Amino acid sequence: MTDPQKQFIAALTIAISNCSLYAKEHELIEESAKKTFALLNAFLDDRTEMMIIENELVINKLPMRDARLHSTNLVKRFKRKGISRIDFVKGVTAAEIKQFITDLSTTDEGIQTYPHIKTGVVDVGTGSSATGSSDVALDLDRASSFTEDQVEKLKEIYHTVSPFKKLKITDLEAIVARFVATISREISVLKLLSPVKSYSNYTYVHSINVAVLSIFQAESLGLRGKVLHDVGLSAVLHDVGKLFISKEILEKKGKLDEKEFAEITHHPSYGAGYLANIDGIIRMAPIVAFEHHRRFDGTGYPTLTMNGKNQHIASQIVAISDFFDALRSWRPYRKSLDTREVLVLMKKNAGTDFNPMLVDNFVRAFLTALAKQE
Repeated sequence: MTDPQKQFIAALTIAISNCSLYAKEHELIEESAKKTFALLNAFLDDRTEMMIIENELVINKLPMRDARLHSTNLVKRFKRKGISRIDFVKGVTAAEIKQFITDLSTTDEGIQTYPHIKTGVVDVGTGSSATGSSDVALDLDRASSFTEDQVEKLKEIYHTVSPFKKLKITDLEAIVARFVATISREISVLKLLSPVKSYSNYTYVHSINVAVLSIFQAESLGLRGKVLHDVGLSAVLHDVGKLFISKEILEKKGKLDEKEFAEITHHPSYGAGYLANIDGIIRMAPIVAFEHHRRFDGTGYPTLTMNGKNQHIASQIVAISDFFDALRSWRPYRKSLDTREVLVLMKKNAGTDFNPMLVDNFVRAFLTALAKQE
């Protein structure tokens, strides 16, 4: 790796940090942006590509191992935005670089579009990549395979979980950011829901589907930015407690007996306890993990006292998504229901199991999406 590339990575990282600490008008931000722009131009030809390959930052096919500290920080930033490839094209301006730095420094805004900076994702499995004018360049026809890829990523992350090993939150944030960006581009939510192809994969597929449906709900309610992202992250983690339930119970093909069901009812407590001990976890995540089987009327499980508090709004959103996906998914002990049948049941349980306002919003938004697809 050449010195200009190392210096560029260091300057970009410092510029992002400055943006996080100072007001946008601060002279230090202007100076660091100009320095970053000058260093980029020192090695920019027609196009310079920056990619994340297996958590390694690569510039023009050269690994950034000599700038490990700075590259690690950038990888985390990019993943939080749901991008794994950035192309800087000849003609890029100082103003574009400054805006790009500003966008990367925030947690509640997506990456904007720029004339000479293209962002996208790298598909490591096929060796291909996609760039475009938005932070996720996804072909509509590839939506289902895109979701399957995210299911596999979640499975890999969850396989590292143990009481003594913490989740890779930045990797999960990247998954959520991709779905937030994809749903924001008006890709039909129906195309992003993945079917359960094997019973052993149910927990992973269900977690992704619940995240997709929760992001869909939250956005239809007008939520944006960090709150939308937090709802998605909490949704994908809602069933993490099931990782501490035996596979014999989780993958049982018949109906659970009373003792087995009692064990299942502990997974919200297991999940909340596990997440609460992860440094830097958003506060919403353990709350949703604990409450997603609580009902709107205060019943459900866990049966521990809620101290008179109502179920968190994010938990109410996730509970609707959880119910919808569970009933529309095939299980060995029962058939799947048609989506319209599930919506009818959901309406029937509004006011007891679910927040009536959220049910009305979900049904309205989902039927609109269904009509568009048909």
